[in-house]
Parts: sequence; structure tokens; C-alpha cells
Amino acid sequence: MGQYILEDFSRDNVTGVTKVNFRRELPLDRAWCLTPFEAHVRINFTGPVGSCSGIYYSLVFQLGKWEYMVEKADEFLEVSPSHGTYYQLTHKQKEELEARIKSGLASASQAVTDMELLLHDTRRYREFLHYMGYRTKKESNPKYSGEDADEIDFSADSDEKKRAEREKSMDNHSLKAVFVDQVDMHTGEGISMRSIVSRWPTLITDFMRMEDKELKAEEVMKALDVSKAEAVVLMTKNKLYQEWKKLFLAQLKDRYIRMQELVRSRKKSVEEYRDWLRPVIARHQLLKEGLQSEGTRNIFKSSRIWAIGHALSFSVITLWAWKDFLSPEIYKGGSENYAKKPVLPADKPIDKWTLDNLIFGEKWGLANRYPWVTKEWCQDKLNQFHQPPGFLTRKPYYSFFEIKLEKGNIRTPTGDEIEDGIFDVNLIVMSKNVLFVKLLELEAKKEDMNRYIENLLGIKRDVAGSSHKPEIRKDKLRHARKFANAFGFNFQLFKGRGPYERDFDERISKYYLAPIAADRYGPITGFIKKKAGFGVR
Repeated sequence: MGQYILEDFSRDNVTGVTKVNFRRELPLDRAWCLTPFEAHVRINFTGPVGSCSGIYYSLVFQLGKWEYMVEKADEFLEVSPSHGTYYQLTHKQKEELEARIKSGLASASQAVTDMELLLHDTRRYREFLHYMGYRTKKESNPKYSGEDADEIDFSADSDEKKRAEREKSMDNHSLKAVFVDQVDMHTGEGISMRSIVSRWPTLITDFMRMEDKELKAEEVMKALDVSKAEAVVLMTKNKLYQEWKKLFLAQLKDRYIRMQELVRSRKKSVEEYRDWLRPVIARHQLLKEGLQSEGTRNIFKSSRIWAIGHALSFSVITLWAWKDFLSPEIYKGGSENYAKKPVLPADKPIDKWTLDNLIFGEKWGLANRYPWVTKEWCQDKLNQFHQPPGFLTRKPYYSFFEIKLEKGNIRTPTGDEIEDGIFDVNLIVMSKNVLFVKLLELEAKKEDMNRYIENLLGIKRDVAGSSHKPEIRKDKLRHARKFANAFGFNFQLFKGRGPYERDFDERISKYYLAPIAADRYGPITGFIKKKAGFGVR
């Protein structure tokens, strides 16, 4: 199973190098994911309670004023039990939500069980009504497509002609079988047909052959060629059958109508239970604990700061902020040139390289992290990203910031509190297709949460469309490339065919990375330092 190449942008705190060498894995003419090692900083600030939160919200609002698109990508919280007040507000609230979810799921499960029993009885009554000649609304009118298409149509009783047709189409054979098996057999030993069949072996068969109008012994003797004694028994049973049929039909209609009302009520209650539980489950999911992930558990296990016996709280918020970029070159044409041949435009198919490598690639694709992703889902999201608020524009290059706030709150035994925060600012220069896949990751996280909620409620949630099978091309120059890389050479035999610039030393570093670092990375880090009281110009 492969990995997702754009999942982790974290760097080594000393060298500033990312875990994945994006320049080696992604050809520049096809995709940019450039992480200048100078464009990463961790700004540590300690102050009174609320100071880090104040800087955080000031930064969020300022990024909006600078025309950045800002989204929260992740968040988690951990509180030690010794911090009683805060623990009650966070973890205790989560435990209460868990209890509500368990209770709600139990109620919904019981409602579903009751509904299944009602549906079983309804199907049985519908079967009996079919014997009586009734049909569903869809059977009566094949073009009918209402929600009640499978319900019995009783309008036939309002018209004499339709009633006659219904009575003519009655299934007397099945009704007589029900009468013999479930009604007559309970009349007692020596009276029911099953108990006296030893005297007249063909008694039940003769009863099944009788017509409804045969209510006299002489007619029965003549029609069925039986003895008078058997004819009297058959005549009596036929009269009882006719009377039972009238009484049973009246009761059957009333019971079926009441059962349909109960079924509709139960269906509505199941839907309401699920609607009530959705926000509770979502709230529970948003209260994400740090110890849920293995990596965070390992950090907390050996952390010199985290001590269960002290009143501590720790939270991490990850922001994504991005903005398009146009290289400020002298004598270069304006942005109209980009509009003539837009990269990854809306309402156009996603380019094959992005699909085969960044989304569905077996080695690095997004589908390795979210297997349910489909080509149609990605295409629909591409169109949405170009609509307001405009996550994507027509420009091919973007500056992308991953900003993490690692905030800790410490209460001393004397009652004093301090707040320590680390602002981790990481700049990545991206091409449009890389940013598009990163935004797909954000949408996939939201979809994953909705899928989790629906699955917990017993609702199957499928994503429309089909997967995409990437075309695997054999690298004929892999040995030459491997040899050149061993000596630190950037091997390239042919000119790239992709839509992005590929000259890193002369073009990308001078006309993209340097201006972005000066005009965007510098102001953001400077803003944080200024708010924290650091000495800046």
C-alpha cells in the first residue's frame, strides 16, 4: 500500500528539510511543491492567560485582510485531570456526549426493531388483501410513482363496477387454505375438517372445489358427487367460510390502515433519532483528544512538560492559508497571458498526470489515504473550488502556509497561570494542481467525518462515480537517472512537457521563491513577532 505524498510537510528543526524530497519525487514541469529551508520558523512566546489566543485570532483576522484563504485543517486538545475546572469543561463534556450517543443509538435501534416487526405484519396483511382481490396503487396504475405506491388501493370499493372486478379476481383457493389452516382447525376436535378427514378422506379437497354459491346440501351432493352426510358438513363449512370472509375483510382493512399509520410514525421517529444524534456525534468528533493518535501518545509519554500530577492543558491548531502569486518581472506580459491557456480550469477534465500520480497514484496518491475517492467526486470539487469564495483562481502558482499553534496552559499550586505558545510557520510554494489535491484532502476529511456519522447511525453513504486506474509508464532512463542522482546532478534528457516552469536555479529561485519569502513569509512572521513583543523593524 502506498502513501500520500502531500500529507506531511513537517521539517527537521535543525536542517529544515522535509521528510519527503519533493523536488526529487515531483518533476517541476508537472508539479511544484517547494519547501525553502529558510522559510520555516518556530516562534515561542510565554505570557499571561489568553495572550497566545489573542495573537492567534489577530493573525487569523489579519490573514483575511491580506486576502488569504484560511481554513482550519486539524485540532486536538489534552487536559490533565488535575486541572479540574478545564477538565470538566472539556473531557467531562465529551464523556456526557458519549453517554448521549449510546442512549440515542439504543433508542434508534429499538425503534428500528419495532418498525421491522410492524413492516412484517404489514406485509402479511397486504398478502391477505391480495387474496381479497385488492392491488397496490402501482399495480393498479403502473405509471404511478408516489411515495405510497406500494400501499393497497382501497378506491375500488367506492365504485360498484370496480368492486365487482375485485370480487371476481379474489383468490378463493388461498383464502380457503388460510381458513382451513388458521381458522377452522381451532374449532375443536371432532368439528374441524382436519380432525374428521379420516371419515371422509377427500373432505378438504371437496371443500376447496366448492363454489361460493353452493349453500344447499342437494347442490353440493350433485356438484361434487358426495354423500349427504359429507354434503351437509361441506355446506356448513362453506357458510362459515363466507361469514368469516366478510368479517375478516372488514377487520383486515382497519388493521392494515392502522398498521400503515404506525409504520409511518416509526419511520419518522427513526429519522428524527438520527437527526438528533448527528450534531451530538459531530460535536463529539470535534472534541478530538491528543492521545487518540499514536504519534501524540509517544510525545506525551516522554514530554518533560506534561505531568499528570500538575494542572496542565495542551492544544494544537493547524491552519492552512494560501494565496495566488504572479511573478513580478519587468517587461513581462500581464496576467491576461495566463487566462489564454489556464491551468486546471473549471468545467474541464482534470489533467491525466495529476490523476495518475497525485490523486490515484499507487505510490503517492491521495486515494492511498482515502480509498473511497472517485474521479467524479474530484471533478465536482474542482468546479466548486473555482466558485465563491474562490479557493482556486486562474493563476498557476500559489504560496501556501501551514501554521500550527502549539499552546500550553499551566496552573501552579499557588493559583497563578501562564500560557506558552509556539507558532510554527511553514511556507510551501505550490503549483495549482498540488494545491488542488491539498484542498481535496481538506474536503476528504470533512467527507470522512460525515461518513463516520452515517455509518454509526446505520446509513450507507456512497460517493458517486468510479475510481480511476492510473496508467503506469516504465521509466526507460531510470538507470541513467539513478547514476546522475548519485553524483548530485539533476538529470534531465528531454525538455519537460508540463504547464509549469522547470528552471529552478535561474527562474524559480529568483522570480518565485525569493519574492514570496520577502512579500509573504516575512510579513506573517513579522506580525506574530510584533504581537508577541519581539524586537522587529
